[in-house]
Amino acid sequence: MDFPTLALLGFGVALAALFNYYLNRAPGSDPDDFTIGPPQLGVRCDCIFNILVLGGIVVIALAAASSIFSTRLELYVVGISAFVAITAAGYLGRRSRYREWQEMAKVFKRALPDSSFSYSSDRQQAGLSFDDYDYDEDDEDEPDFWFDE
Repeated sequence: MDFPTLALLGFGVALAALFNYYLNRAPGSDPDDFTIGPPQLGVRCDCIFNILVLGGIVVIALAAASSIFSTRLELYVVGISAFVAITAAGYLGRRSRYREWQEMAKVFKRALPDSSFSYSSDRQQAGLSFDDYDYDEDDEDEPDFWFDE
């Protein structure tokens, strides 16, 4: 394989690895962004297989462009190394996100005192209602004088 092709492949793999890192890091997100349904269920759409997707796509693209490789061994080495590099970058981004969430939870725990009004996923939320208006059956019978009909 000639040098310009190798440099182009290296740049593409580095770009895909950087994208996978930031994709799995999800800056600015919090754990509630990945929750599906009621929080009491604890179901999340944060699958570990997300780090593998972009690496698999790059391997499929390399297999489609297999004519640029002189031997199969060269294709296998480049494909496996690209997959490992891109997947490792996604894993590092994911670990960075979880570390950030843990630090944020520690800060909140230190800064905000526990109270009966705070929400915790292992505790049921109080059924408080803040209806200021009491519904009256007679309200429907009275005409509305604010609007001309």
